[in-house]
Amino acid sequence: MVQILGEWAYPDEFHFSPNDEWIFSPYHVGSCLRDAVLYHRINPTKTDILDKFTGLAWQSAVKLGAFNTNFLDEGMCAMTGFECWSIDSARLLIELLGDEDKREMQQRYLYFNTRKQQFELSDYLRKLNKSKSEKLVCAEPVDPLPDEAELKTKFDALDQQLNKRYAEVLAKAVKDRVSLVREAQRTWIKHRDDGAKFYVSLFPAAEKERRRLQFLCDVTAARIDTRPGEAWEL
Repeated sequence: MVQILGEWAYPDEFHFSPNDEWIFSPYHVGSCLRDAVLYHRINPTKTDILDKFTGLAWQSAVKLGAFNTNFLDEGMCAMTGFECWSIDSARLLIELLGDEDKREMQQRYLYFNTRKQQFELSDYLRKLNKSKSEKLVCAEPVDPLPDEAELKTKFDALDQQLNKRYAEVLAKAVKDRVSLVREAQRTWIKHRDDGAKFYVSLFPAAEKERRRLQFLCDVTAARIDTRPGEAWEL
């Protein structure tokens, strides 16, 4: 348990940025309510907390047109969750879920730009927010991408790690659960490929292959880190 802005809470997730400068930590508040705090590690001995992160996220989501209603301020279901970090640590991608009825939650995506210290949308997120189907997502980096050869080498290495991790999960799976793991992995690969096509559609032809590789690297790295083993059945 930690004290966050004068209130006691129990963070149950800690998502470090690639450069270890930021830590995003969602925590349960009550029924159908989930807040989050963003820590900023100024130096090895000093860590700041961004004030009122969740409230500002919902306000910004409405202001930017992602939602028509601020479900948090209205006292309705309002949940803040983690999706991923961009590879340059410049963008945190969060998921906001909200509605009057928890059985019909609206889902929207929003960035927090760590360099500008503000929330933002991109064309990619606007398109995601309009999509009716579930997709694997990534966070767009602010810095220029590495060249294609470097990205290809990185993806090949990650793909090998994924195969190794997948084999480990299968080896530890209970016999009657193996088929579920195999089916889930086939579904994940399809979602990965569909997500890559969706992502690169927003970029000029000259960027598409590097963007595709960047997406594949990001979601594959996240898959490798999936814990516990039972989560590979999803």
